[in-house]
Amino acid sequence: MIVPMKRVFLLVAAQDRDAALTALQSLGILHLTVSEAFEPEEVEAARTELDRIRQLKERLPREFAGQTATCHPDERFDLQQLWTLLDRRQRMREKLEALETESERIRPFGRFDPETIRQLADREVYVRLFEVPNESRPEVPGRATVVETHRNRDRVFFAVIDRERQPVQATEHSLPERSLAELERERQELLGSIEEINQSLAGFAGCQDQLQAEHDRALDRLRYVRARSAMSDQGPALCLQGFIPADSHQELHDQAEANGWGLHVREARPEESPPTLLRQPSWVRPIRTVFELIGVVPGYNETDISTPFLLFLSLFFAMIVGDAGYGALFLGGSLLARRFAWLPGQAFRLLLIMSLSTIVWGLLIGNVFGLAELPAPLAGLSIEWLTGPDSDNHLMLLCFIIGAVQLTLAHVWRALLLLPDLRAVSQLGWILVTWTMFFAARSLVLLEPFPEEMLWALSAGAVLVVAFMLPLRSALANWSEYVRLPLDFISSFVDLVSYIRLFAVGSATYAIAAAFNDMAAQLGPGGFLTGLAAAGIIFFGHSLNILLAGMGVLVHGVRLNTLEFAGHTGIQWTGVPFDPFSHARRWQR
Repeated sequence: MIVPMKRVFLLVAAQDRDAALTALQSLGILHLTVSEAFEPEEVEAARTELDRIRQLKERLPREFAGQTATCHPDERFDLQQLWTLLDRRQRMREKLEALETESERIRPFGRFDPETIRQLADREVYVRLFEVPNESRPEVPGRATVVETHRNRDRVFFAVIDRERQPVQATEHSLPERSLAELERERQELLGSIEEINQSLAGFAGCQDQLQAEHDRALDRLRYVRARSAMSDQGPALCLQGFIPADSHQELHDQAEANGWGLHVREARPEESPPTLLRQPSWVRPIRTVFELIGVVPGYNETDISTPFLLFLSLFFAMIVGDAGYGALFLGGSLLARRFAWLPGQAFRLLLIMSLSTIVWGLLIGNVFGLAELPAPLAGLSIEWLTGPDSDNHLMLLCFIIGAVQLTLAHVWRALLLLPDLRAVSQLGWILVTWTMFFAARSLVLLEPFPEEMLWALSAGAVLVVAFMLPLRSALANWSEYVRLPLDFISSFVDLVSYIRLFAVGSATYAIAAAFNDMAAQLGPGGFLTGLAAAGIIFFGHSLNILLAGMGVLVHGVRLNTLEFAGHTGIQWTGVPFDPFSHARRWQR
C-alpha cells in the first residue's frame, strides 16, 4: 500500500540549528522539502565529494578483481591519496595512448631525427613525408628525390626531398616533434611509473569496507548541509518543512517536545506532491527491484499495484522464456550468486520466483532446452492442450484470456478507487468493452465466430462509458474527452491484441533453441573435434537465446504491466520516492 503522509512545519531557535539537525538525522523519518534550483557552495562541495567517492566505488572492484588483501593494516585509510593515485595513473594512460598513436603514425617512415630535417629546411632542403594507396603512383616533381620507407598490403610510405616544396598528389604527414627513439624511451618511462602506481594501489585492494564507510560519511554530510540550506529564516527561529508517514507522527512529536521545537502537523494535500512510501508484504517486496531497475514509482494519489505486478510479471517471464532448462539455469545461477554474496537478498528472491515460474511453465508446455523429444518422466508433466496439434491456437487464446483478465482487474481496481463517485460505473462499461474486444481479437486472429450478443455488450458498455466517464457538471467543459472516445475504444482493442506478444516471443525462444540443436545434431557422430564443435554451437546458441529472452522480458513483459495494465488502472508513475533525512543505511525503502 501507499503510506499516508502528513505535512510537517518545524520551528527551532537559530542557536539550536545544528543540534536540531543532528537529532532529526538520527530520527530518520522526515522527508524534507528542499529546492534544488539553487544550491549553496557547501552543498555543491558535498555533492562533488560524494560523486568522487562513488566513482572510486565503481573503479575499485574492477581494479582489484580477484585480489584479497587487507587495507593498510597500520595506516589510516587515505581517500585523497587513493583518488590522487588513480587520477595520476589515468593522466599517464592518456599520455601513453597519445604516445603510442604518434609512434604508430611515424613508424612507417623509419628512425630519423626530426631536428636534422628542420636544420635541412633552414638550408632550403625540404624533406616531407607522404603516403598513398598501394595501387597508386604519386606524381613527383622531376628534380625531387623519392625514398620509399615502408610498404604494406594497403599503403606505401615515402619521403620526398627537394628544394622548392613542389606539390605532391599524396597524403602528407606533419613532421613529428620528437624522434621514434625518444617516443619509445618516454613510453618505457610511463610504463614504469604506471607500474609503480599499481603497486601503491595494491595496498587499497581490501579497502571496500573503508570506502563504504567514507561513502556513508559523505552521504550523511550532503544530506546534512542540504537540510541546513533548506531552513528558512523566520526571525529568531528557523523553519524546516517536509513530510512524515502518518504513523510516525508521535515519534516526531515526542522529539519536538523533548527539544523545545515548535511543531505543526496536518494532513498532506494532493497539490503538495507528497512523496510515495510503499509498504508491501514480505513476499511482494522483491518487485521493488524491478521498480528501481526501470525507475518508476506510483504517484502519492495513485495506487500500489505491486502484488498484481509481481504475479503477472512472473507469468509473463515464464511465457516469454518458456524453457524449463533455462529456468533451472537461472535458479542454479541465483543460488550460486547468493552463496557467494554477489546478489542482494531482494534481487535473489525475485530471481527465485521468476526461475521457478519458468520451470513450471516450461514443463507444462514440454520445452526443456528446445529438445524435440523429452524423457518420459518430463514428457508426462506436459499438458496436451498446450502441446497438441492445435497448441499454437490454444496458446494465442490463452494470451487473449490473460490480457482480458488483467485489463478487467485494472478496471475493477479503478472502480473501487472511484467509489462512491458515479464515475465508477463507467469502469463497468470499460469491462464490457474489454471482453467485446477479446471476442473480436479471437475472431480476427483465430477465425472463431464472433458472438452477436457481444454487440449488445459493446453498446451497453459504450453507453455506460459516455454517461458516467465525467461528472455531469464538468461534461461540457471537457467535451474533447468525448471526441477522443472512439480512439480510446480502438486503443482498448490494440492493448488486448498486444498480449499476443507473449506467444510470439515465447515461440521465437523455442525456435532459436531448436534451430541451434539441429545445427549441432547435423554434425553427426564423430571424433573429439566434431563433438567440441557441436558443444560450441550449443553453448553459443543457448547463451544467445537466453540473452534475447531476457531482453524480451524487459521489452515486453515489463511493458505489459507498466503501460497496458497501469494505463487502464489510471497509474501514470508520477511519484517521488520517500527519502527521509537520515544517516546512510538507516533507512531502507
